[in-house]
Amino acid sequence: MIPVKAAAIANDPVAEEAAQDHLLSGGTAPGSALCGFFAAAGSYAGVLLGPVSVLVGGLGAGARAFDGRLQQPGQGMRRPRGFRPGEQIPDAARVGVATSVTAALVAFAYSGSQGLGSILKPGISRAQRSGAELRADLLRRIREVGAAAVTEAQFVRPMLHVAGPGQGGLVTAADFGRVGDVDRPALERRIADRHLVLPPWHDEAIATGAIGCAICTVDAHGVFCALSYQRSSGGLGVDELELEVPLVAVPVRRGVTRTQPGARLPAPAPIALRRDTGGQLCEVLAAPGAVRLDETLVLDPPLRLTVPNEGRQLEVVRK
Repeated sequence: MIPVKAAAIANDPVAEEAAQDHLLSGGTAPGSALCGFFAAAGSYAGVLLGPVSVLVGGLGAGARAFDGRLQQPGQGMRRPRGFRPGEQIPDAARVGVATSVTAALVAFAYSGSQGLGSILKPGISRAQRSGAELRADLLRRIREVGAAAVTEAQFVRPMLHVAGPGQGGLVTAADFGRVGDVDRPALERRIADRHLVLPPWHDEAIATGAIGCAICTVDAHGVFCALSYQRSSGGLGVDELELEVPLVAVPVRRGVTRTQPGARLPAPAPIALRRDTGGQLCEVLAAPGAVRLDETLVLDPPLRLTVPNEGRQLEVVRK
């Protein structure tokens, strides 16, 4: 493959700076996007426990999608009686279980990037600069033990304190076990007469009220990556972690079928890779504020990196 000029863009300047720095230090496109995500997770309380979607293409094994959406809580728990019509529902009953760290680190395994510390260092630094030492401690623990950090007691206990059955929530210790179906083949579809590579859950997306963010990266070896995440505002605070969790889980209601515990909860994933007429990847695009990509956004996306032809400069669009 002919090398192309590397670039990273995002609608969050914190994520963009970290992603660009990672590329300049020799990192890959997936490593760059993940570095940007963790930088945002260190800066803002409402990122790490929110939904994440990652697309990676150009590694020779087919395009892959990594599902870091939240899960419906309640595994290992008998069905509660449920809330009656008109009954006040506590925020704890709407807390979902984050899978973002697991999805990010499974995607990192594909990146061929520098060590795990390289993608977490900016996030740890940003958390410290924000005065969020507890958040920085969690990121350090992820650097040390990987996704196992979000199964340990020092993470699980604070989640149960704010969203367990004692607070009217559904979160159980069993919810923090193994996360399945993280790594999936990407979906290939035509939209606006463009051949796109999309997350398979693209059509399931619903609005969440959070701030939509995205990172688009291309590295010097022609690997493409798009990552979408959300920054919660108005979620439930987890003070012991200095984090905020979005309120997206489905409360159990009396007389209504219960949402299956462990099911992924819909979230926007307005990202895509595009193939040219010869089937080669040529573009990574995103519409961070949208629920999903429609024809208009595919033709004129707010974020776009395009590799037109061999020997030409990579085109960057940021609106």
